[in-house]
Amino acid sequence: MRGLSAKFQDCLRSIKVSAVVGAILVAALTAAFAGVGAKAAHAADAPRIVVKVGGKLPVPPATPLGVIATDPVLQQVLSQDFQVAGRLAGASATSELTLTVMLTHRALEPGMSLNQVAPGNADAVALLKRAGVTPPPLPEQAARDQDQENGPDADDTNAAEGNSHAKSDVNSYEQQGGMQQRSGQMSRPPLPMTQWPVPPATAQQRSAIPPDMQPYQRTSPLDEARHEREARAVYDTIFVARATAGSDNSELTVVAVAHPGFDAHEVRKLIAEEIANSVLH
Repeated sequence: MRGLSAKFQDCLRSIKVSAVVGAILVAALTAAFAGVGAKAAHAADAPRIVVKVGGKLPVPPATPLGVIATDPVLQQVLSQDFQVAGRLAGASATSELTLTVMLTHRALEPGMSLNQVAPGNADAVALLKRAGVTPPPLPEQAARDQDQENGPDADDTNAAEGNSHAKSDVNSYEQQGGMQQRSGQMSRPPLPMTQWPVPPATAQQRSAIPPDMQPYQRTSPLDEARHEREARAVYDTIFVARATAGSDNSELTVVAVAHPGFDAHEVRKLIAEEIANSVLH
């Protein structure tokens, strides 16, 4: 290095510095991309279906079992599982214990409560809370929550409210408008009192069904099915299965929280497997 010129030595130093900076940048970018990839992989690995089970059915270990399910997938899977385990009651069975399973499902739309998703089923509501399910808020409530989080300093203050001169100008303008409106009303002759024609808005509000009964108007099954498809593409869908055995009052409750994009057949299969495992083991 001593035999080299000072200018050439400066060039070598700048090249070394550039190489070090480049290596640091490459390492930082590699770490950043690795973090993004890990987050994406974690999101992809997140389960689309979360299942929770509560309760127990008192089923004797050697009793043949029959199945009556309101859902055909549950009926098929449970019958197959009991048959494989040698517990499905056949035509020659002298006695059997009938397992009854009822399945309901509903999209968890904004403004709904967990009691609406599982009406009259406190066990299902408790399981949903244990799974961390919370109904999405209404848009108005979400906007109010956002305003509260931002605080009063982030509110957009009206210019007239923030300026005393502007507020007085607005008040004087409103007073002048009110005076002109009152003078115009006094100059016009009164209109005759007639019932018709009724304004369109008023005519549309009239209905043969009382207002308190209008929310109970029935919609067609096709409309309900279309609304259900649209809702479950955006919101979580809650499946609730209630199983009973014979005349015993005990219940087995299975809830499944399915995120948008789920496979409905897979959800029903998972619920049936949970019921079978609880009964057979």
